[in-house]
Amino acid sequence: MMLRVIQVFNSRIAKSYNKIRTTWNIVNELLGKQHSLKNIQQLMVAGNCYTNQQDIADQFNRYFATIVDSSNSKKSGSPSNNNFLPYTYLQNIEYNQHVSMVFKSFSTKEIISIIKSLKSKDSFGYDEISQRILKLSANYISSPLTQICNKVMSSGNFPDRLKYSIVVPLFKKGNTTDPANYRPISMLTSLAKVLEMAMYMRLTEHISVSNLMTDQ
Repeated sequence: MMLRVIQVFNSRIAKSYNKIRTTWNIVNELLGKQHSLKNIQQLMVAGNCYTNQQDIADQFNRYFATIVDSSNSKKSGSPSNNNFLPYTYLQNIEYNQHVSMVFKSFSTKEIISIIKSLKSKDSFGYDEISQRILKLSANYISSPLTQICNKVMSSGNFPDRLKYSIVVPLFKKGNTTDPANYRPISMLTSLAKVLEMAMYMRLTEHISVSNLMTDQ
């Protein structure tokens, strides 16, 4: 029996594109550290016990949203002395000395290069398109995807659908029924990652050419 288990693990590692990660996944499984929403059987919130999977998902959603709201409220307060704000130097420079950012269209070659740079992961967002599938399809979808990226950049509108993500609670340690002992993992769509990387590329190019970054 033990030999069969070892053979199964060896097979998983041998077939994996990321052998180190697969090895750690197996170690965590053996240690019982793999916790996801589908095997969380009970959650305790404000003295109430939730066992229905939909109720558990709703409670996690409320808790994670509360964390974000709390974090944003702390950041919203400005210091009494505005001279200490990180962006103060931007308020004091003469903006006319810098060249305005002009949109430069993406080429299919650039989009294919971005897709090829993605890791070959099998995980996916709500669209069920993994990065591995996206990379295998790069030559076939690069043209329409390039048009989408150019439309987003020229219009300044990021598609709402690409903002959607699957949030998975990942167990840290402690009591498994306490939502505070989980951290959220957001699984974006592969297409959203391509678009973000394309925007990042154009932005960094402009910052570099215009010498907008300070020495700090």
